[in-house]
Amino acid sequence: MVYFDSWDEFVDRSVQLFRADPITTRYCMKYRHCDGKLVLKVTDDREEILR
Repeated sequence: MVYFDSWDEFVDRSVQLFRADPITTRYCMKYRHCDGKLVLKVTDDREEILR
């Protein structure tokens, strides 16, 4: 798992992951009420990118 605090880094890496394998790449959004944060995850089942 790779965590990014910078939005620009997250977007750049997500685009690279999608371009490498657009068929299997997917994303998930989850709101963590206890933290007050929106968690974004992009994965292709081999690598996960979280923001």
